[in-house]
Amino acid sequence: MATSVASRAPISAPTAAPGTPKVPVTVTSDDSAQVEVASLERVLVLDDATIEIAHALGVGDKIAIAPQESLVPELADQAGTRIATAGQGALTVEGIVAFEPTLVVASNMRRHADLVTGLRKVSVPAVLIDTSQPAPDKIRKTAAVFGVAATGDQLATEVQAQIQQAAEKVNDVPEAQRPRVMMLSSSGAGDSGQTTAAGKSTPVHEIITMAGGINAGAEAGLDRFQSITAEGLIAARPEVIVVAQSELDDLGGHDGIWAKIPGLSGTPAAEKKSLIVMEDVQVRMSGVSTGVSALTLQSALYPGR
Repeated sequence: MATSVASRAPISAPTAAPGTPKVPVTVTSDDSAQVEVASLERVLVLDDATIEIAHALGVGDKIAIAPQESLVPELADQAGTRIATAGQGALTVEGIVAFEPTLVVASNMRRHADLVTGLRKVSVPAVLIDTSQPAPDKIRKTAAVFGVAATGDQLATEVQAQIQQAAEKVNDVPEAQRPRVMMLSSSGAGDSGQTTAAGKSTPVHEIITMAGGINAGAEAGLDRFQSITAEGLIAARPEVIVVAQSELDDLGGHDGIWAKIPGLSGTPAAEKKSLIVMEDVQVRMSGVSTGVSALTLQSALYPGR
């Protein structure tokens, strides 16, 4: 396999017929707290997957406050207010309260846990929907928060069908013959400046396994995005490298990546120059488009199937 840019599979991410939100509703947050959602007048959302899901559910207009930086800018732009969510000190209880949200939907069990607890203490409803869980589960939980549970069931079922479609295409491929795939990033672990690799609890881990690959980063024991040494990269033996389109130049480009990243030249992937470049939204978020992303990667890993 030579360098390739993965184009989207010839199917679209599903949408659902818009439902009418029914609130108040009480939901169980992924930190086990019971949260009453009484108003959707000014919803603040902290991640792109929730924005994508809300719009697919037909309730994207309820999002009044969204992140300043987004992988889905055409959707995030529809929020009246944009706020900084990255960087130390960007998100504080006091800062969020100043925007007067009637609901906050967070996604990161590590970064957002203290924040949602603090918001609840000052009577701001805040829900955590763990971003690392399977996309259909995330869709159902998001739908429940927005008071459109039945619509969420429909949408999650359609996404699950696309995921199943990907699984069925490679169900005859033995584990030993599945390609060892690793996603490398120039920014996955923040501003460390070091090359990182994707392990478990990342959207791309879900997509790699659905596509019929083995996530070499997860197999090496990595969790989320972690720095990887030259020795670790060689030991992981990736046969295919995946990178996000926006990071390709930082990682050395189509031709330079093999020499720029320490250790990469000593991997099976380098021998065949097996590099797949994917859109950021395909590998950096898990939600409504997860099934399409898995099928897109699968078409690059298994051409002709």
